[in-house]
Amino acid sequence: MTDQNKWRISGWGAAQGQIEEAVHFLCKGRERGDREEIAGEIVALVRAIARGEEPGMQSAPDDREERARESWARMVARHVVDGALAATERSDRPDQVSLLREIAKRALWQMPNSVAEVGALAKVWDIKNLKQPHPSSRDDPCGRV
Repeated sequence: MTDQNKWRISGWGAAQGQIEEAVHFLCKGRERGDREEIAGEIVALVRAIARGEEPGMQSAPDDREERARESWARMVARHVVDGALAATERSDRPDQVSLLREIAKRALWQMPNSVAEVGALAKVWDIKNLKQPHPSSRDDPCGRV
């Protein structure tokens, strides 16, 4: 079992204070637009932690071109997968899993260096899974079903 208070935070108020200090540190000396972007990323991070959503962006925050490309690709991928799931919403869960697996295989087949991509994805998922369970996981440490 992991230490639930490994940062030695004394309580809720102390945690909020540390979060506030961290946000001020990130925003110090930055222009309004940059501060708004940082705030958006923090909100997205908190929502992802609370919901157990997909991993965050992998591109560097200061690489605007790559960040825009990744954001666009995520949006399109979300629509493609949601469309596939909508098409099979009356099917059994194993049918949906099989469909998603085949979509993933087909997508990887089209990539020039799919073996490296699979390795990189597995590494990201291993790291993220250490922090939070998948939303449909039955082994949720918070006791949610």
